[in-house]
Amino acid sequence: MESTYAALLKTQCQGPGDRTTTVELDPGSFQNFDNSFYTIVKQKKGLFQSDAALLTNKVSSNAVQKLLKGNDFFTEFGQSMKRMGAIGVLTGTSGQIRKQCGFVNSN
Repeated sequence: MESTYAALLKTQCQGPGDRTTTVELDPGSFQNFDNSFYTIVKQKKGLFQSDAALLTNKVSSNAVQKLLKGNDFFTEFGQSMKRMGAIGVLTGTSGQIRKQCGFVNSN
């Protein structure tokens, strides 16, 4: 993470136990549906390790660059929504709503 931005974020938190302070994942554009997240990633201001990981190899870094150009973001987003719509959703007793997303519920 970019050091100046990291220092700014540290001033926002009251301490390790702070459960009330929030920061924007997409500063300056959090209320808009746009590709500015990728600008933030390129500036090394992503909040998560997975954001930074987008720049660690050529394939994902090229994808970030592509999504910054023109309408590529909206085209790619639309295509991904179509693909996600084709995923079979489990319903009734075939599926479950997890109480903790990383773990299958115990019976």
